[in-house]
Amino acid sequence: MLFNSVIFITIFLPLALFGWFMLQKLENPAFAKAFLVGMSLWFYGYYNVYYLWILVVSMAANFCLSILFEKFPGAKGQKCLLVVGVGGNLGLLFYFKYFNFFVDNCNFFLHTDIRIEKIALPLGISFFTFQQLSFVVERYRKNAAHYPFLDYAFFVSFFPQLIAGPIVLHQELIPRLQERKNRTFSVEGFYDGAALFILGLAKKVLLADSLAVLVSAEYSNIAMLDTPSAWAVVCWFTMELYFDFSGYSDMARGIAGMFGFALPENFNSPFRAASVREFWRRWHITLTRFLTQYVYYPLGGNRKGRARKCLNLMAVFLLSGLWHGASWTYIVWGLMHGAAVVFETLFPKARFRHEWMNRLAVTVFFILSVSVFWSDSLEMTGLLWQKLFTAGNRGMLPGVCNMLQLPENYVVLKFLERTAPGMLNPFFIFCFLLLTAVGVLLLRGDKAEVWIAKKGHSWQGAFVLATLFFWSFISLSQVSVFLYFNF
Repeated sequence: MLFNSVIFITIFLPLALFGWFMLQKLENPAFAKAFLVGMSLWFYGYYNVYYLWILVVSMAANFCLSILFEKFPGAKGQKCLLVVGVGGNLGLLFYFKYFNFFVDNCNFFLHTDIRIEKIALPLGISFFTFQQLSFVVERYRKNAAHYPFLDYAFFVSFFPQLIAGPIVLHQELIPRLQERKNRTFSVEGFYDGAALFILGLAKKVLLADSLAVLVSAEYSNIAMLDTPSAWAVVCWFTMELYFDFSGYSDMARGIAGMFGFALPENFNSPFRAASVREFWRRWHITLTRFLTQYVYYPLGGNRKGRARKCLNLMAVFLLSGLWHGASWTYIVWGLMHGAAVVFETLFPKARFRHEWMNRLAVTVFFILSVSVFWSDSLEMTGLLWQKLFTAGNRGMLPGVCNMLQLPENYVVLKFLERTAPGMLNPFFIFCFLLLTAVGVLLLRGDKAEVWIAKKGHSWQGAFVLATLFFWSFISLSQVSVFLYFNF
């Protein structure tokens, strides 16, 4: 089920909110927890009911493992359970996400002819696997208690963060669930959550989906692009990716806020970063946190000299690339960011004099890396880079802009077709420039929570939110699936 769908907004979410807060009135909190776990399983299974058993089995297996940590307190038993837990979770992830990639590469490099059917990727498996991995490790470190099953099931399956994050740690969700006083309805908390949801919905529907019209149209047309149009498409995909994923994160955090829970922040104005290292403290924050805590530090972090630190950084970014997908393009994308962070580590003074130039350099680097991320293959990346730097200017940009036939400009477009056909190209270029300018302003502006705190509680702010919600809702017929559902 999509957050940006009519059934979710008009049926699922109101039903889930009503049932949750009504059941809170009962003395036994288990009813409310069980209700929301059940709603979360419906939410997950709605997309493909086949995936549901994978989530349930994974959740039950990790819960049983948590019980065994209580039964076998000895050091040897704990280490064995840690190996089983980490190996089991990674094995599940490897089979569904990487096994086809592994077989394809065996066939290519070893000249074998292994044939298997394409394994479907379960929705959100990277997210709920990483959450449970963190819990297993914290159980081994004795930083997590053994929770009742409903509490643990709630932690894993809570629907706002289930499919595309943010990656939540147990201490960020379960203690608040267990404190009954924290589950009472709050008008202010509900309003702030609803406001954040609306801003995220507008990012996704009005910006990401509008940008996707052009990006999707040119995805299979790279060979025909010239340099200006290639840069336009790659820049637009960068904005689409940001507004798609940050919009989802805002919606997820906003929905959780309506239920009385605070999910961790996942984006913090990343295009204000003046270094690649800072960028990753602002982009997909919970993934960076997970890889830092459970990969970088266990490998030694920066405690074993500069050379080892650089090696650890490359390992982290290699895993970051692999986490995003089973493809060499994702691996190269991760290594590009790893190499950039290693360069900043080795040459900390290699910076521009003005901070805005550093920010611009980071943005250009990210756009170039996104061109790899976007590609289906390294051959496609090579072709795209050729277009970015050596294709010249053949006047292709107006033709690319002509793809911007959106519901918002339909009336003007039909009017110009009948009365002034010669103005169509200038009109499409105007739409291109306007949408780009809005995107850039939002990329460089404050995050959504800051706007809500400053203006969201005024009458003017409420009017803006109502307008954005109405505009987004009537545009839901053109929605697309979130990009990060693929990861």
